[in-house]
This record gives sequence, structure tokens and C-alpha cells, in this order.
Amino acid sequence: AAVQAVAGRYREVIVADARSRLVTAATTTRPFAERLHWFWANHFTVSLAKGSTRGLVGAFERDAIRPHIAGSFEQLLFASTTHPAMLRYLDNVQSAGPGSPIVARAARRAQRMDESPRVTGLNENLAREVLELHTLGAASARAGVYTQADVTQFARVLTGWRVGVQDADPARNFDPAWHEPGRKTLL
Repeated sequence: AAVQAVAGRYREVIVADARSRLVTAATTTRPFAERLHWFWANHFTVSLAKGSTRGLVGAFERDAIRPHIAGSFEQLLFASTTHPAMLRYLDNVQSAGPGSPIVARAARRAQRMDESPRVTGLNENLAREVLELHTLGAASARAGVYTQADVTQFARVLTGWRVGVQDADPARNFDPAWHEPGRKTLL
């Protein structure tokens, strides 16, 4: 019953977001801005198909894309990359720096409990997407503009960007306990 209630609530949110998106597109007095919104929402895709992002896609477009369509690409990239929907969609919420306090804590706890640590390290999904799809492109990787080492280093840079438990402020999505300490060299 609880699962059905949650699924029903997500369905209501998704339908309301879709309806709002379509009404805005149909009634806008700024059609070019609406086209830009659709372009950037497609470029920085977050899918409803992944369970952890259900109910967040509309908020992603509303909070990360729409306010930045006429601003700088840097602001749009930062807003979309650090939004909870993107952090969940590309699994950065699970990414911890190998030398971070949370990994050390998890290793000590696992050793005491004689089990495997639950938090183990880097997840490169978000770093790879930002380099390969959002900015430099896959052709840049084939041309040697960036390498796997750059993806790994960028994943280290992005550690600590997680989703706040009960906080809507994107600035609070950074948790230093999960961040890889030290210098990182990228590109």
C-alpha cells in the first residue's frame, strides 16, 4: 500500500509538471525563450525512467534550466550539474572521494563489523557526461583533448555534490565529508 501511495504521488507530480510545461509552451508570449528551454532541457537530459529522479524532472527544468536560458553557459552548466535531479540521475550521490572522511569512516565501521564497506569511492557517470555530452563532446575524447585520467580527476572534483536530506537550497547539496581532499589536475 505504501509503495502504491508513493507511486501515485509521483504520478500526480509528473502529470502536473507535464501539464504545466505544455500550457506554458502553448500560451507563451516568448516563443524563442520556450524553444531555448526545450533545447537546453534536452541537452541536459534527466530521465523519468530512472526511479530516483521521478518527481524531480519538472523541478530540474523549472529550477536549473528555465532561469538560465538567457544567461551564461557556465551558470547553466553549474545549475544543471549540481541540481538534485542530475546528481541522482547520474549517481553522483553515491560518489565519494577515496581519501574522503566518509570513506575512511565506512572502512573503519566495516572492519569493526567484519563486513564490506558500503561507501567505497568514485562514480564517474556525472564527470563523463559533463565532459562527453554537456561540454567538450565525444569527438574530443577520440581526438585526445581529454582522457580517462581527466574523467577520473573530474569525478574527484565532483565528489561531495549530493542531495540534501530536507533542504531545497542547491548550495547545501555539497557535503565536504564526501569530497576528495587535495589538488586535482584536469585537462
